[in-house]
Amino acid sequence: MHQGASVGVPRLAYMHRRRFVAVASAVLAATALAMGGGYSAFALLAPLDGVAPVVQPLGSISTPEPTVDLPAYGGWAIGDATSEQVYAGRSIDDVRPIASIAKVVTALVVLDERPIDDGEAGETLTLTAADAALVGRYQSINGTTAPARAGLSISQREVIQLMMVHSANNYAETLAVWAFGSVEAYVDAANEWLAEHGIENLTIADSTGFSTSNAGSPRAMLQLARLAVADPVVSAASALPSVTVSGVGTFENRNLALGENGVTGLKTGTLRVAGSSLLFSAERVVDGAVDVLPESAGTVGLVGVALGGPNHPTIAADLDDLLDSVVDDFHVVTLGEPGSVVAQYTTEWGDTAELVLAETQQRLVWGETTTVSFAPAPTLQPGLKAPPPGELLVRWGDESVRLDLEWRGALEAPPLDWRIAQPWESLTGR
Repeated sequence: MHQGASVGVPRLAYMHRRRFVAVASAVLAATALAMGGGYSAFALLAPLDGVAPVVQPLGSISTPEPTVDLPAYGGWAIGDATSEQVYAGRSIDDVRPIASIAKVVTALVVLDERPIDDGEAGETLTLTAADAALVGRYQSINGTTAPARAGLSISQREVIQLMMVHSANNYAETLAVWAFGSVEAYVDAANEWLAEHGIENLTIADSTGFSTSNAGSPRAMLQLARLAVADPVVSAASALPSVTVSGVGTFENRNLALGENGVTGLKTGTLRVAGSSLLFSAERVVDGAVDVLPESAGTVGLVGVALGGPNHPTIAADLDDLLDSVVDDFHVVTLGEPGSVVAQYTTEWGDTAELVLAETQQRLVWGETTTVSFAPAPTLQPGLKAPPPGELLVRWGDESVRLDLEWRGALEAPPLDWRIAQPWESLTGR
């Protein structure tokens, strides 16, 4: 003891108590020997209470509310390219004419009926006089066309490229009739295809989009865009800056947003009575996400639509701002730190054990998010092996992740003197 230090009353009481217990234990031990060890056997065999955990919840993680720059006109939607997550929308369930975006359905439905192998050109179409006559018919109603000479041989892939890049109405009808025999048969097949894929609030009336009865909601357009992005023929065709087909010509892509701010496709649409529309896909790099998304180098895929806009230059300019605002609302969050205590155990004789995190994980989240965690913290029995540590469950929204746990320390069986003293202390209340 340091010079000048003093022992307070609680400390003196504790020392007297310890001396008393020690003396009592010695007396009890002597008595136990005289009694044939009955007391000792009772003390040593008395069951031990389990030790309950003191749970220390993992701190929650919160991200801010998103701020998305949605234009104030028409119907809009933007979401994830591979999941059903919708990031933002305006009049998202209102049905509007989709114009030439209907050609995306034409391409997908025909490919479902007559697939093209990877890297192949597909089947060869030989244009008929009826195909050639479509040019004049669509020009008479101010529709976009591409030259089509009777007897011309053209591949299935080239026809799809002319539809997606140049929006050639005559080739959209030629493809549908080639695959299904008539436009009417194609329309039946297309609406059946939409039903099979669970796309509601989208109706197809022809192969070109000329009819205003080709109509859908922005939410339905997201579903269509995801299918288009996943199809290698359609997505590749929509990404072409231009297309050149022998015997037909060279045409620039009508999508003014293509190649700007990460836009990779998909299809424009224009009707005088319904305005300008754009079904789009994009890929954008999220700051700090390369470790979370190593397979894509931190790039996220987006799809979206604008229906009923004033004109295509305005849509392209507003899409630029929309994409920036959506990407700004992605956040990389770190879930837990190795060694963080989630539950602690302490025995009356001073042993401690802890349930701690064995790992950390990072996740990319979008918009406002708050995490909650749940840890399996069992009651421990001193002197016995602890059960498997289990996993910590972290949830946010509809997402969840499990983090491995591990034990640190152990609860040993109590020492002999503590065991022998317990019945006496319980009896005397000391």
